[in-house]
This record gives sequence, C-alpha cells and structure tokens, in this order.
Amino acid sequence: MFFSRLRETAESAIQAGDDGLLLHRQALYLCSYKRTSAAVSWFRRQALHSSRNQLPTPGWNPRWSTARSTAAALTRLGDREPLMEFIDRSVAGNESAERANLNYWAYWFGAIRDAQPGDRFMRREAVGWDPVRLLHGLASGLHQAPAYRELYVHSLWAVLTTNRWLPQAAPALADSLAAHAVQLLDRGGIPRRARRELSAVHYVLGENRA
Repeated sequence: MFFSRLRETAESAIQAGDDGLLLHRQALYLCSYKRTSAAVSWFRRQALHSSRNQLPTPGWNPRWSTARSTAAALTRLGDREPLMEFIDRSVAGNESAERANLNYWAYWFGAIRDAQPGDRFMRREAVGWDPVRLLHGLASGLHQAPAYRELYVHSLWAVLTTNRWLPQAAPALADSLAAHAVQLLDRGGIPRRARRELSAVHYVLGENRA
C-alpha cells in the first residue's frame, strides 16, 4: 500500500509542471527502494519518461535535481551509466551545475544549517555551508557507497580544488582520504575522468599536508 501511494503521488505530481517537481522527485526516489520486478519495471519507465523532459539547457535548472536523483536511483538498481552521463553532461565544467552539486551535498550532509523549502538554494553562490563538514560527508560516502564512486570523486575534486586549505583544517581526515585514494587508484577499473580527478584529489591532499 505504501509504495502504491508513492507511485500515485509521483505520477500525479509530474502533471503539476514545475510546481510539482520537488514532490515528484522525492516520491520517485523513494519508489526505487521497492525491488520487485514490477516495481523496478515501473521505475525504469518513469525514469525514461522523466529523462525526456529534463535538462533542456546546460547548467542548473528546475529539473536538474530530478535528473540527479533519478540517475542515483538507477545506480542503486544496478545501472551506473545514467549517473556517469549525468556527471559528464550536466555537472562537469559548468559553473552553476558544479555549485548546485556541492550545495545539494552540503544540504544532504547537514553542512547547511537552515532548512530550505525548495531547490532554488542550489543555484546560489553564497549558501553558507561548512566545507569541513561537507568534506567529512563526501569522504565517508566514498568509503560506504562505492556504487556512487564517480559522483563522490567528482564532488571531492570540486570541493578540494576550490578550498585547498581543507586538508590543514582536517588533517586526520585528509590522511585517511589520501590513503583511500591510493587504494582506489591502485585497484584500477576507474573511468578516465574519475581517475584524473582522484589523482588531483590525492595531489591536493598531499600538497597541503607537506
């Protein structure tokens, strides 16, 4: 009954246009936790339908968050390609999207203290999040959720290359993250972009701990 109501909510919210995007995204993401074949099939159809209406322009837009959440949910269901495409096409190299990604993570990890009633805070430059807390959250995620490795690596690269003082503010965390980065690089099997960014992360960590 619970997931049936969620599916109904996701389907009805999308009919409300931009006003229903937040509710649609949240309901759709929760629906991805239902693992029956029928539920997964429904979710994949919804994801395909949503992808046709998302990201009409480069950078952040009101549908960016839905695209991000949908790609993350598909990753949890075993399809990592949408998330890697999202990073390449909808985050990397675009200033507003990079900012939105870090603001999103900062809110997720509690690095933004104030409650946000909608998604538009993601596009703001001065949200006022705590970089050290964000770094802790991203480093922990890289350890605990390897399915999202490429997104965590890119986000770590973004926060460390724009806040190069962070390793000095959290030396124990920097040492642990540097060691984990070496393990991942030695293990292999990392896509080219993630390998390049992880190498840069390791360099910044070492550069500011010397």
